[in-house]
Amino acid sequence: MQFTKPLFLLLPAACLSAQLWAQAPVVDMNSPRAGAESNRSMQGEIYQQLQQLRQEMMTLRGIVEEQEHQISQLKQQGLDRYIDLDRRLGSLTTGAAGAVVGSSSTAANAAVDVGSDAGITGEAAGAAVTGADVVNSPAVSAVPAVASNGNESSDYTDAYALVRSGNYDQAITSFLAYVERYPSGRYTPNAWYWLGELYVAVKPQNLKAATDAFQYLLSKYPDHDKVPAAMYKLGTVYFLNGNKQKSQELLTHVIDRYGSTGNSAVNKSREFLRKNF
Repeated sequence: MQFTKPLFLLLPAACLSAQLWAQAPVVDMNSPRAGAESNRSMQGEIYQQLQQLRQEMMTLRGIVEEQEHQISQLKQQGLDRYIDLDRRLGSLTTGAAGAVVGSSSTAANAAVDVGSDAGITGEAAGAAVTGADVVNSPAVSAVPAVASNGNESSDYTDAYALVRSGNYDQAITSFLAYVERYPSGRYTPNAWYWLGELYVAVKPQNLKAATDAFQYLLSKYPDHDKVPAAMYKLGTVYFLNGNKQKSQELLTHVIDRYGSTGNSAVNKSREFLRKNF
């Protein structure tokens, strides 16, 4: 009877201990099942990270493409403003910075008139270039290699910048490369005009090449807004070549055809005729 009570008390304690032991899970980290679960967990995390990185890359690519488009638009707008500024200057300027004034020796030292872009559109050259003057595209096969990024607007801007900085020889090379690379380009008529100007500005002058460039512009692009300025410039080149009659006829034609337009080439032609004839 003395041992009955202690045994009775030990029985609940033993049962409680067995329950606690059963509730405590035992995980064997070396088991295949535990390793598979760990690998799946790691793979899931890596997959989520990759998805996040992929999404971020797509976002960044979209931002880069948008910025490239904006830069391209800014370049085009800059070039358009550049040409429009020349056109406005040409319509306001009545001087003859690049003209022959007084004598052929004065004309020989004249600089390129970078503000002479004409503002006439839809006007034909008419009788300004006779059948004998119509020329094929001047040869540009001997042009040295000129760096290009393959963008027409950028190449024209680079060549025109050389004109404004006074690097006439380099500008000639760049414009020759331009008309060869973009024979039907948007700014090819402008390039031919500047070639005509530059051949007069360089030393020694190349009046034959200047004549060819202006005549080609008038023959190939009779409705271009450079036509009045090109007629005026060609008239001064004829004068430098000693062909005063042809010079007078062409300058008079500029006045007759464009006299009511307010184009600066008209005033320059009048001034030239007044001082030289």
